[in-house]
Amino acid sequence: MFFGHYGRNVYIFPEVHIVRPQFISIGNNVTIGRGTDIYVHPPRVHIKEYLIQIGNNVHIGSHNIIGARKSIVLEDNVLIGPHVMIGDHSHTYKDIEIPIKVQEVTEGMPVRIERDSWIGANVFILPNVIIGRHSVVGANAVVNRDIPPYSVAVGAPARVIKQYDFDTKQWVRVNE
Repeated sequence: MFFGHYGRNVYIFPEVHIVRPQFISIGNNVTIGRGTDIYVHPPRVHIKEYLIQIGNNVHIGSHNIIGARKSIVLEDNVLIGPHVMIGDHSHTYKDIEIPIKVQEVTEGMPVRIERDSWIGANVFILPNVIIGRHSVVGANAVVNRDIPPYSVAVGAPARVIKQYDFDTKQWVRVNE
C-alpha cells in the first residue's frame, strides 16, 4: 500500500482493508485495529488532498468502518473504541427501481474529531459533525450534530450530559 503520508511507528493489524490509501495521511505512533475497513471515495480521480487525515498517537480499535468522500480528520491523541462507524457521506435511495447500493452517494460533509477525544464502542458518527477537543462519546451513541469541546455525550441521537467546568476543575452535569 502506498499512503499519501505514512508516519513512524505505525502498526496496522492483520485483516485491515484500505481502499485508495494514496488519499490517506497517517501520523506517528498510530495503531489501526484488526478487521477495520477504511474506504476513500474521491469525488474526482485526480485530486491532490488527503481525504482522511489521522494525527499522531491515534488508536483506532478493531472492526471499525471509516468511509470518506469529502474529509475525515482524526486529530492527535484520539482514541476510538471497537465497532465504530465514521462516514462523511451516505447513499441516496430516491429511485425505488434501482437497488440502493448502486444509487449515487451524497456529496459528503466533513467530519472532525478534535484532539484528545475518546469515542466509545459501537458509536456511529454521521456527516457534518465536529466532536470538540477532549470530549467523550459514550458507547452506542449516534452523533448527528456537533459536540462542544470538553463534553461527555451519550445516546441516540447523542446529547451532552456533562461538561468540564474550568473554574471548579470538575465535570458537571448539564441541565436537560
